[in-house]
Amino acid sequence: MPKFIFGLISLLAVNFFMYFYVILEIALFFNVKNKSFLFVLAFFTSIMIIPATILIVKNNNLLTQLLYKTAGILMGVFFLTFVSLIFSRMLSIILKIPPKNLEIAAFGLSSVLIIYSLHNARNISVETVKIDDFGEKIKIVQISDLHLSSEASNGLSEIIDRINLMDPDIVLITGDMVSQDTPITEKTFEPLKNLNAKSYFVTGNHEYYIDENKISEIIENSRVKVLRDEVDLFHGVQIAGLKYRHDKKKSIEALSALELSHDKPVLLMNHVPLDHGDERIKLTVSGHTHYGQIVPFNLLVRLTTKYIKGLYKLEDAYIYVSPGTGTWGPPMRLGSKNEITLYDLR
Repeated sequence: MPKFIFGLISLLAVNFFMYFYVILEIALFFNVKNKSFLFVLAFFTSIMIIPATILIVKNNNLLTQLLYKTAGILMGVFFLTFVSLIFSRMLSIILKIPPKNLEIAAFGLSSVLIIYSLHNARNISVETVKIDDFGEKIKIVQISDLHLSSEASNGLSEIIDRINLMDPDIVLITGDMVSQDTPITEKTFEPLKNLNAKSYFVTGNHEYYIDENKISEIIENSRVKVLRDEVDLFHGVQIAGLKYRHDKKKSIEALSALELSHDKPVLLMNHVPLDHGDERIKLTVSGHTHYGQIVPFNLLVRLTTKYIKGLYKLEDAYIYVSPGTGTWGPPMRLGSKNEITLYDLR
């Protein structure tokens, strides 16, 4: 069996168990006895994201957008409720508290976490990063992983307005501008034309999944330079950008093929945070990880990714990983935040 199919079946099985467990606990709490109905309800809600994704890809309209958003929110709601219930079960073993009381506390806790996570995902903070040994004085803003939804233009316009108020020299967009429900049209990306600073974009995995060439073309028409294994010189800084690849080895090969000067600092844009082992690179800016987006997924991301969030100092270089400016899947943030990154480089 191919790894992808095995992985998908495993993921769906785990997801079904989570949904069924939560629905069963709610049913037991309210003394609902029809277990067959619960099984069917858990099955269809747990796989809802699949038909929702297929439908919105085929026809992006108000109905499919609603279905897709609902499926995404349900994923977050069931996950946080599942974690709260499991935590209450563990406490019931340790503490002499009636299980019914702990269940009430678990439902209360999950409700608070859900409301907070939804609210937290609507806020975007600014993180300032200072590097004193970059080699050139330059002010940069990075955004990443916006995963623009059907209300893309409004949300993007607000972000552009905030960036312009910071008055950066350049703006870097490190991939995953889109998601399955993003309308891939000129109108969606039109707010990019309002950026006052020179702007660059590299593709992420979601552009790759949807239509990398079409998205890149529309973004370039919005006056943002798309770097596909290319270098551009801006005020004494070499801005290098790699298009998204699955394979780290191919990414390293593409970088090594770039003609980079040793007498000017190099800033590399790459969606996936990697140490390419290239001594010519002074700073790499990335995204992709979302810092897990919802705890405890940040712990799981740490198992697969060395660089997960923030600034990392290498021997003579740096890597910065943005937790993302938007969300994917559940529109929730718990233990992470949406971020616009402001670099003060000298």
